[in-house]
Amino acid sequence: MKFSKIKIIAFILTIIMLCALALNIIGCGNGDSGNDNDGNTTVANNENGDGGSNDDAKENDANTEKSDNSIEARPDYDLPEKDFGNYDFRIISRSESANLHWWNYDISAEGETGDPINDAVFQRNQKIEEKYNITITNIPDSAVGSKAARSIKAGSDDYDLVVIGLRDGQDNLINSGYLMDLHSMPYVDLSKPWWDQKATEQLSIYDKLFATSCDLTIRDKDAIIILMFSKTLLKDNQLEDPYQLVLSGKWTLDKMFDMMKTVSKDLNGDGKMDDEDQYGLISQLRHSQYFYNAAGEYISKLNADNIPEITMYNERAVEICEKIGAMQGDKNYSICADEYNGKYADVWDDFQVPLFAENRALFYHAGMNRVTLLRTMETDFGILPPPKFEESQTNYYVAVDAWCTSAVSVPITAEDKDRSGLILETLAYESRYILLPAYYDINLKTKFARDEESREMIDIILTNRLYDLGDMYYWGSATSYFEDLSRGKGGSLVTYWEKNSSKIESAMQKTLDKLSALD
Repeated sequence: MKFSKIKIIAFILTIIMLCALALNIIGCGNGDSGNDNDGNTTVANNENGDGGSNDDAKENDANTEKSDNSIEARPDYDLPEKDFGNYDFRIISRSESANLHWWNYDISAEGETGDPINDAVFQRNQKIEEKYNITITNIPDSAVGSKAARSIKAGSDDYDLVVIGLRDGQDNLINSGYLMDLHSMPYVDLSKPWWDQKATEQLSIYDKLFATSCDLTIRDKDAIIILMFSKTLLKDNQLEDPYQLVLSGKWTLDKMFDMMKTVSKDLNGDGKMDDEDQYGLISQLRHSQYFYNAAGEYISKLNADNIPEITMYNERAVEICEKIGAMQGDKNYSICADEYNGKYADVWDDFQVPLFAENRALFYHAGMNRVTLLRTMETDFGILPPPKFEESQTNYYVAVDAWCTSAVSVPITAEDKDRSGLILETLAYESRYILLPAYYDINLKTKFARDEESREMIDIILTNRLYDLGDMYYWGSATSYFEDLSRGKGGSLVTYWEKNSSKIESAMQKTLDKLSALD
C-alpha cells in the first residue's frame, strides 16, 4: 500500500514537472516580450524587422482600414548600386542651441549607446555610407534657414540637404526659388510609404513640392499636436472615459469643455486663477488654431487644381471659433504656458510639464514629443486625439505644427541631382524600416505609452494628421487671430475677417505669383 502511494506521488510530480517544462518552452519559443531594467515591456522584432511583437502584427492587421501606421514588410527596392568615391553628403539641420526641444537628433549619431533612436540613426547611416561609399555629415546650425539662403543665393554648393521646419525657413527658401521640385528629382518616388502622403497631397502647390516630410526625420511625428490627460484627475472627478468617447465618435469640444469646468480649482484660495492653481487645460496661445484644425477646418488648403485658397471663413468656422474662444480663452479653465514667459527660465520645461506632471491640469495640449518628456511622471496619463467639433464630423483631425516639424528639401545648388535624389530616397527608405520602428513601436507604443488604449489612440492620431498651408506660410498673420482667441481677446471671426481678409488674400497671392514663375 505504501509503495502504491509513493508511485502515485511520483507520477503526479512527474506530470507537474513536464507541464512546467512545456509551458517554459512555449513561452521562450514565442519570444514576444520581456521586461527591461525599468520594468517596461520590451518588444522583440518580428520576422519583418518592424520592431513590433507578434501580437502587434495581429492587432495592426485587424485595423488596416483605420490605420496606415503598421509598418509593412520591407519591400524589395531596386535602387542602383553606386560608388560615389567617399563623397561627403552634407545635411544642414537645427542645432540643439537653436531649440532645445526641436533640434534634429535624428540626422546623425557618433556610435551606438543603447538608446533606440540613437542606435537606429547610427545603423541607418552606416548602412548607406557603406552602400554608396559616402560619409553622411550633419551640420547643426542655430539659423538653418538664413544660413542655407545665403549659401544658395551665393551659388555655393555647401549643402546636399536642408532639414528645417516648414514655417521656420522652408517657406522663405521656397518663395525665393532656392529649392528643387521633389516631384522631378531623379530616384525620388513620393508615392512610396516612406514619404508622408498627407504632406504630398496637402503641400503640392501647382503640382510642385519643394519641401516635405518623410521618415528620414521623426520630428514631423513629434510635431503632431495631441492631447494628454491625467488619469488621477479623471478618476478623482468621476469623469467619463475619454477613450470610449473617442472610439464611439462622441469625443467633442463640448465634452472636453464640460470636463475642464469640473476639474478647475483655485487651489490656494486667493480668489484668482494663476500658475499656482488647477486647470482643465494647459496649452499654448497659438494652439487654438490646432483645435480649429481638429474640427476639420483650415486657414488655407488646396483646391481641386492644387492651388491654395483661404478657407478660414465660413458659417461653421464662425461657430467653431466662438466655442474655442469660450473654452481656451476663459482663464478660469484654461492656462497658456507662454503667458508666463519671463517668470520661468524655460516656460515649457519649468512650468508647463511640471504643472501637468503634478496633476494640476486635466488636459495637456502639446506636441507628441512631450510624451517622452513625461516618462518620469509618477501617476498615469493617457493620450488622445483633439476632439471633434460635433459628433457628426466624419473623422478626428490632428494638426502638424508647421514651425516645429522638420521637412526635407534639396537646394538648387546641389551639384549632382542624380546623386542627391538617390541618397535622399535611400535615406527615407532605410529610415522607415530602421528608424521608424524604434520611434513608433518602442518609444511611443511601448516605452512611454502607458496603456493599450493609448496605443490605439496613437494609431488614430498618426493616420489623421493634417497640414494647414496657412500655418506654414503665415499669410497676413492669420494665425495671430487664434492666439488672440487663447488670450480671450479674439472676438468674432466675422469681425476679424471683415478687417483682414484682403490682407490675407493679398499675401497669399504674392506667394502664388512667385511659385507660378518657378520652373
